[in-house]
Amino acid sequence: MESDDGALPVVRVGDISSGETSRRWLIEGLWGASAVGLIGGAPKCCKSWLALDLAVSVATGTPCLDAFDVDHPGPVLLYMAEDAAPVVKARLAGLCRTRALDLASAPIHVITTPVLRLDRGRDQARLRAAVRQLAPRLLVLDPFVRLHRIDERPLTIDDFFR
Repeated sequence: MESDDGALPVVRVGDISSGETSRRWLIEGLWGASAVGLIGGAPKCCKSWLALDLAVSVATGTPCLDAFDVDHPGPVLLYMAEDAAPVVKARLAGLCRTRALDLASAPIHVITTPVLRLDRGRDQARLRAAVRQLAPRLLVLDPFVRLHRIDERPLTIDDFFR
C-alpha cells in the first residue's frame, strides 16, 4: 500500500505473490544474484581479502574460496578506500597467481578517486554512471564506514519518531 505521507510502501505478507521462489546465485550457495549485502566482522579478520576473492571469482568464473562455483562470471567494480591502487593490484595478482590466472585479462575495474561519499549526491551520480558504463556483476565498496559521514551514536526507537 503506497502512502501519501512519504512513508515506505508496505504490503501484508499474505498478499505477496508466491511467484518464482527458486534462488539465483551469483556465487552458488554463497552470494545471491542481484543481492546487496555486507561482509562484517572484527577488525583485521580478512573481510577485504574475502571481498577480493569474491571479485576474482566473479570476474574469472573460478570457484570462490576454492569451493563455491560461479555460473555467470562478469565484470567487477571495486572501491577499496583503505588501500592504494598498487596494493589492491598486488593483492589481486596474488589471488590470481594461486589460481594460475592472468590478472591483466580479468575484467576487474578499480575506482581510483581518493574519496567516495555515498551521502553526497554528486558522488552517488558518479558511481551510478560508472555502474551503468561497466555493468558489473559485482560491486565491492570497502569499507562501508569510509563511504559516508556516520553518527556512531546507537539509534533508539525514539529516533524514528522525532
